[in-house]
Amino acid sequence: MLESGEFKYGSIGEGKETYALATYGRIVAITRQVLINDDLDAFTRIPSAFGAAAADLESDIVYAILTQNPTMADNKALFHASHGNIGTAAGVTETALGEAYRKFGSQKGLEGRLISILPSYIITPPGTRAIEARKQMTQTTPSATADVNTFAGRLQVIEEPRLIPASGNDPWFLAADPSRVDTIEYAYLDGQEGVYTETRSGFEVDGIEIKARHDFAAKAIDWRGLFKNAGV
Repeated sequence: MLESGEFKYGSIGEGKETYALATYGRIVAITRQVLINDDLDAFTRIPSAFGAAAADLESDIVYAILTQNPTMADNKALFHASHGNIGTAAGVTETALGEAYRKFGSQKGLEGRLISILPSYIITPPGTRAIEARKQMTQTTPSATADVNTFAGRLQVIEEPRLIPASGNDPWFLAADPSRVDTIEYAYLDGQEGVYTETRSGFEVDGIEIKARHDFAAKAIDWRGLFKNAGV
């Protein structure tokens, strides 16, 4: 601003990613004989089982985004060379992490300016990748500068079995803090943040039917906060 100058109006850049809620559900019938013989334990266990199944479903949907690499609104895959979020295939090494940090640091926002984001999480399948990640994140007491763990404590390690590939090398991923940049967003129906259950007594067959309904969706909103290395 020059002395006595006026502030000018600006604009906020915006991107567009769309998705919609999907409804999932099941009905489980409990016969009168089961209720009698099980002393009502089945009736009390099923709602908690529905809750656990819903949590598993949510995780399936969210982690499928990382493994399936969906197409974004710009008609490019989430992890794409043009998005600058794919690393040279390697294990979780100092060199590979250095490359990843460099790519995060090179990301530009919608206005074409550097947005200064860095990763906060490293996400791996259990096994070799997880071991490598934990070694890189562990504070050590080195006897020489060359032995310093330069990434010690910088990333939170998340192990996720859903990332184990059907074949090939184990990949690993980095994600920025979602409060800094959008990554993967999940959503519930307003007022239904969880599994909705209802019951009714059977008529044709003695017993009770329990219905569970869950409205949930997830979508990768921005590729700038996510990074993939295919592993070796």
